[in-house]
Amino acid sequence: MKILLDRPGNAYDMFELISAEVKENPLNPEIEANKSVPPTAEEVEKQLAWAVACSKLLKRPDEPPEVNVKFPDLMDDLMLYEWAGVSFGRSEAYRLYLSIKSFSETLPPEVERLRFFGIIKTRGLPYYIIEGLNPDDEEGIDEMQQEGRSGANKFTYWVTQSVETNSWTKLPNVTMAQIVAARKFKKYMSGNLDAPISSFPPFPGNESNYLRSQIALICGATSVSPAGYFELNEDDDPPTVKLAEAETLNETFPKTAQELKEPDAWVHHEIELNALGRCTALPEQLDDNGDPIEPDEPVEVAPPLKGIEPEQWAFRVSPGGSGEHPASLVVARSLVFPGAMAIAAARRFVNIYVGYGMVYSATTYSPPLPGALQTEWVPGEDEEPLVETEDVRTDPTPPKEEGEEDED
Repeated sequence: MKILLDRPGNAYDMFELISAEVKENPLNPEIEANKSVPPTAEEVEKQLAWAVACSKLLKRPDEPPEVNVKFPDLMDDLMLYEWAGVSFGRSEAYRLYLSIKSFSETLPPEVERLRFFGIIKTRGLPYYIIEGLNPDDEEGIDEMQQEGRSGANKFTYWVTQSVETNSWTKLPNVTMAQIVAARKFKKYMSGNLDAPISSFPPFPGNESNYLRSQIALICGATSVSPAGYFELNEDDDPPTVKLAEAETLNETFPKTAQELKEPDAWVHHEIELNALGRCTALPEQLDDNGDPIEPDEPVEVAPPLKGIEPEQWAFRVSPGGSGEHPASLVVARSLVFPGAMAIAAARRFVNIYVGYGMVYSATTYSPPLPGALQTEWVPGEDEEPLVETEDVRTDPTPPKEEGEEDED
């Protein structure tokens, strides 16, 4: 219709351009309405700022930097992510890779290596999260209230909402009270680390603490790997988990897809947090006589390299069906934390989480009700009832003594 109305002289050569113009606004045949709207000055300024930030990531240093901390090869892991159904675009993945690589050059060697934990979505911009070993223990902490590097604070986490700016914020260490409280309610995060958490029961901290608590819960519940990849270090007390020796790995791997799709072939290489928000036992407490105090209701700690619960995981082979073969990769999806998955193929595996940081519930979430009101006190058999005494009334302006002068 546009060609019939305008009758351009080179209609054949201009056909694709005319078609593109019509498709921009097919419901309005007016020529002026079909023209592209130029970007505003604000939009142009934002695009230029984004391009400048990206150009800094692409700038090659004059001298090769000293590599003290290993970083993940996201472009290699991206293939595994895509087979599992996770993709945030190759361009975005490459910028994220460059940002993590640049940030790793600023960390101390004690961090050892970084891992891309995943993405937690919010009501605003999402949180990109990376994980590394905690370089130092927090001083002056109460071990009855917070674990150190041997427990829930084994790792340190950094987050950013703009990988182009290369600005990563370190999250605070997590306490037992924060983990226990975070389990009792569900809440979409705002995207502001300093935002207060309005909840019932009350949460002791702001959004950065709540985010760190959810990361600890997700890490403990969904960090799984093929059995044989890790082993116990018996030299530590209590025994810890370490990467298996090279000889053991060569004997155990590669594993076929038929082996990896069975729940028995997977274990937790990170210890799950118990009801107290810990993955290690409470420190021993002594009474006045120096004897250990036994808790009334002891809470057990999950053993290291514990097998997974089959009802909490779903497995899928990719490619599957007629394309399935022994070298296919296997995707283990968590049914407890939707968005958490482990992907294994041949000699390697990766863990990733992309979600809202919430545990699955088969029913609609309702905030917990306040506790029941306490009953009135009733005296026991050997106790006397309370007797209400009369109020003692005193004159607030007692009379002045003789000879005392009034003061102005």
